[in-house]
Formats: sequence, C-alpha cells, structure tokens
Amino acid sequence: MRRKISKKSPAPRPPVPVTEPEMVEKEIMPFVLRHEDEIITYIKEKAIKETMKSLAPLLEKLEEAVKQHEAAPVPVASPPPPDTPVMNYEEQLKKLQEASTAKIKEKELKIMERMNKLNTRLGNIKP
Repeated sequence: MRRKISKKSPAPRPPVPVTEPEMVEKEIMPFVLRHEDEIITYIKEKAIKETMKSLAPLLEKLEEAVKQHEAAPVPVASPPPPDTPVMNYEEQLKKLQEASTAKIKEKELKIMERMNKLNTRLGNIKP
C-alpha cells in the first residue's frame, strides 16, 4: 500500500508591479528617441557579428577550396590527334553509299537464294 505524500504548495510570490503605459512613455521613450541612432547601430553590429560567426566555417571551407583549385595544375586541353584521316563531306558520302550498296547486294543475293529454293519446292510439288 502506498501512502499519499502531501506536497507543500509554493509560497505565494508578491505580485510584479505592472508598468503603466504612461510611465513607460515618460521614462523609456524619451531615452529611446534621444539614442535612436546608437541603438540602431548597436543592433546592426550585433547582427553582423552573429552572422559572421555562423558564416565563418563556410568561408574557411571556401577559402581552402579556392587554394586547392589554384594549387592544382590546369591541364592544357588539346584535342587528341584523330586516328583516321579527316575526310570531307563528299568522301564520307561516297563511303556510305558504297557500304549501303554492298548491303543491298547481300540482301538481294539472299532473296534470290530463297526464291530459288521456293521454285525448286514448287517444282517438286507439281506432278
């Protein structure tokens, strides 16, 4: 069996005095208005410092990459000499035409062989 442990309630705190808008306007606003430029420059400086802190690692990495890129020798890109001699358009066209005519002749020979085989079969069928 478990017993209930009574917890002590926290001591009541005294209420925080509420600042009235009139009091704020009388005390703080004139100070802000007098030192507005100083406050703005302070905020800008803080923002710049925090931004630079967050960007510092990235800037360091970028600087290292630039140094490595500059240190690496840049190879001179020269086109490799062609293995076959360069042909002009007419020579290429002639070679392609010759190749295509050779292929057509081969196909024609195959067709002729098939036709001969069919003719012999048909000749054997007729009594």
